[in-house]
Amino acid sequence: MSEGIPLNIHCVEEVSSTMDVAREMVAASTRVPFALLAGSQAKGRGTGGRAWASPRGNMYCTICVPEAMVPAEVMPVLPLVAGLVCRAAIMELIPGADVHLKWPNDIIHNGMKIGGTLVENDGTHLFIGIGMNVAVAPPVTDAGRPATTIHNIAEAAGVKSETVNPRQLAALVWRHLFTTVNDNTITRAELVRRFDAAMDKSLTLHRRNGAERGEETLTAVRLNEWGHLTVRKPDGSEETLMADYLF
Repeated sequence: MSEGIPLNIHCVEEVSSTMDVAREMVAASTRVPFALLAGSQAKGRGTGGRAWASPRGNMYCTICVPEAMVPAEVMPVLPLVAGLVCRAAIMELIPGADVHLKWPNDIIHNGMKIGGTLVENDGTHLFIGIGMNVAVAPPVTDAGRPATTIHNIAEAAGVKSETVNPRQLAALVWRHLFTTVNDNTITRAELVRRFDAAMDKSLTLHRRNGAERGEETLTAVRLNEWGHLTVRKPDGSEETLMADYLF
């Protein structure tokens, strides 16, 4: 039970993409929050339509929430909330774990990627896609950032890795998400503050400038009240970003 929202996780062996199948479930008249957890994905995807490697042993999950359930204060920063609740779930399983966030949607440990989130909507429902490396780390992420697993982090912290599994992790993410969504006292400013405190600003960000211009290296500076990121460019000037076109 999560603040009055019963745990409702559908577990399947393999899907094309949990995001796509969750949309099909909504189209079939599902009107209550649910999560779809898959053992693997044939066509997993991340932000910008990039492929998401989905070997067995990890967490591939989409949580579907009717838009009407998400307060106006939370809605503009829901992508940040997704990262926060994933981080909270990991840290509940591994107390003291050095887990941080990279704006707007990555979960990081010591500069290595644990996973990421993706938020979409169809006009009536929100789809929060989550991929986290529990037992298996892809050799290199699509951005060239090395990856790690929650099992590796657990073992280093003295926690038995076999006590951490995708189903357990999904249940904790569910609880933290609905605890946040149903907190009538929480403000957008507080959620932004929490993300800013959890954000690893030491990570270098990159932006594609087109095939001819290559990449631009950016440094995270701060978040504004809407959760948009101000970055410092190589020439020292600053720019505020609103979209997830960084890697």
